Amino acid sequence: MLNKDWSLQKIPPKGNKDVADFAFELFEIARLEKERLQKPEEFMNNYALYRGKTNSKSHGRTPVNLYFANIERTVSNITARAPVGEVVDLDGIGDDSEKVLSMALQKWWKDTKQREKGRHSARSMEIYGITVEKPYYNKELETPDIIVSDPFGFFPAPGNWDDIAVEAPFICYASLDFVGKTEAEFEVKGVAAEEAYELLGGAREKQSASVGGTRESVRHYVDPVTPVLLKDSDATDGKVERCLIIEVWVRDLSTRTITEEKEIFDNAGNPVLDETGELVIEKITTKQPVYPDGIRKITITQAKGDTKKKKTTSAYMVLDDCANPNINPNLKVELAETTHPWGRFPCYYANSYKDLISVWGFSAAEQVGDLVTKINLIVSKLVNYVLNVMSPPLIVQKNCGISRAQIEEQLEKTGRLILMPTIPNARIEFMQIPNLPSTFFNVLDLIVKFFDRIYQIEDADRGQAPNGVIAASAIVALQERNQVMMQSKTSSMDMLAEEKSKWAIGLWQNFGVEPQSVEVNGDQTPYLGVEFAGRHFNYVVEAGSSMPRTTLQLQEMAKWLYEVKAIGQRGLLEAVNWPDWKNEIERTAENQLDQALQILIESGLPEETAIQLREHLMVPGQGPGDAKKSGTGKQRQPTGGA
Repeated sequence: MLNKDWSLQKIPPKGNKDVADFAFELFEIARLEKERLQKPEEFMNNYALYRGKTNSKSHGRTPVNLYFANIERTVSNITARAPVGEVVDLDGIGDDSEKVLSMALQKWWKDTKQREKGRHSARSMEIYGITVEKPYYNKELETPDIIVSDPFGFFPAPGNWDDIAVEAPFICYASLDFVGKTEAEFEVKGVAAEEAYELLGGAREKQSASVGGTRESVRHYVDPVTPVLLKDSDATDGKVERCLIIEVWVRDLSTRTITEEKEIFDNAGNPVLDETGELVIEKITTKQPVYPDGIRKITITQAKGDTKKKKTTSAYMVLDDCANPNINPNLKVELAETTHPWGRFPCYYANSYKDLISVWGFSAAEQVGDLVTKINLIVSKLVNYVLNVMSPPLIVQKNCGISRAQIEEQLEKTGRLILMPTIPNARIEFMQIPNLPSTFFNVLDLIVKFFDRIYQIEDADRGQAPNGVIAASAIVALQERNQVMMQSKTSSMDMLAEEKSKWAIGLWQNFGVEPQSVEVNGDQTPYLGVEFAGRHFNYVVEAGSSMPRTTLQLQEMAKWLYEVKAIGQRGLLEAVNWPDWKNEIERTAENQLDQALQILIESGLPEETAIQLREHLMVPGQGPGDAKKSGTGKQRQPTGGA
């Protein structure tokens, strides 16, 4: 039984027999709070709605999944482009280190596929209302990396935290791994198999479309915490058994007493001797933190029970108990404490919509789920109506010599009916299906409009021109207004990009011991990540830079820039994709040349000289329309033109 003296202020030390139970107790606190808020049920319902299943009674209906369409549209919008940002040197040293790190981050985004992970994160945010990212240093690849955590496997301490990484007392991550791999990695024995099917949201597989087959079929899922379905006979095969791994990150401010011996010197700097002639040694006692930045990670899993004692439950065992693994223990404390991972849990999150009372937020499913159900119900009834009209019920007079079995057998064999009653003038006819009420489509259209209004969708954002709106500037204005309405989501994506970049810089400062190089201003610049330790950097993302920029928006921007003389004629014509814009620039330049020469002639330039000058300048390709203009100052070769 757990010692009741332990608490968040007094955590059992490493090696204590209560460490595993204490860590599991923290996990249970977070799990029960998550269940109290009904988050697992809410996540499951949201995922079901995303997959087109509103509830169990809707089986067999024709889904019109506007919720799925809008999630995918939103994800595409807020991740259309890689975010644009730059490193800011907060020290003001001015040695261009920020340029090196900015280019290194651009390369890192591509090499580690952070843009694809951004889409995964955005989709999780829109479905569940929250996305959680876990940064770490990949020692195998020697680079920082990011894990997009499944919301089912994330268990924060109860409370509402503005910055969970520095404010929460603890957080927990839960995931699955193979028993054999876990025992080999942590050099332990006796790990118990546990699929944690319900805990980690394995039931989501039931929300997928029917795939046919039996339980013997094997399915693989992208989600690393979803169980792999196996044959029933293989369920106990030790080679594929998996175990539940629980990481508990907790703030541990424990201290230890350090005693040091120090010689005593007099005012002249000479060592002080006692009456026996021995050096006088002073013992100095100080307290130092056990965990330099106060972050401790405890990894536990379930252990096999003792079958001899017939235990019905399994205790938990410690797999790993260490200081913050995102801090390099070989780095001087005064340098390490300036890096971003210092004193932080590896966790940051973003919400689709904030609910102001918890970290979880909420998704649009909370507001439009009922409308989606009603739309599906109406459309399903419409489809059923059409099917009834195409094959209405057949009315056959009772006792006319034709049985139901005969009709069904004939339809099954031939697909058509030839009825021969034994009673003359027997009543055989199709039922008359009444017409749809005139308000049917009005109601459907009204509900869809409500859905769009609540979800804040504009026709222009779908690529459709709204009725009565034909001016490009008006369409652009509508698109920009819709982007403003999505500002909270774009801000969330900007924050995620900033956080992962700050973590990448901080992890380089701690573990970047291998020489790297990056191109800066056209030159390859070598660098070592640890050389930046002790420096203070920030990373700032341009607001909304991940949002798409349409051709219409670029054209409208080009017109404005031309009017304020920020760009020239060539920039404007290129932006609007004017047909044969190069020759158009040549013709414009020739007209301007004639006007300039006329002014020079009136000012005294000999007409013969002016004609020679014009002939030279009128060589095809000599004007500003030549896109192959050399930057060396050499004369260009003619490329053709007017």
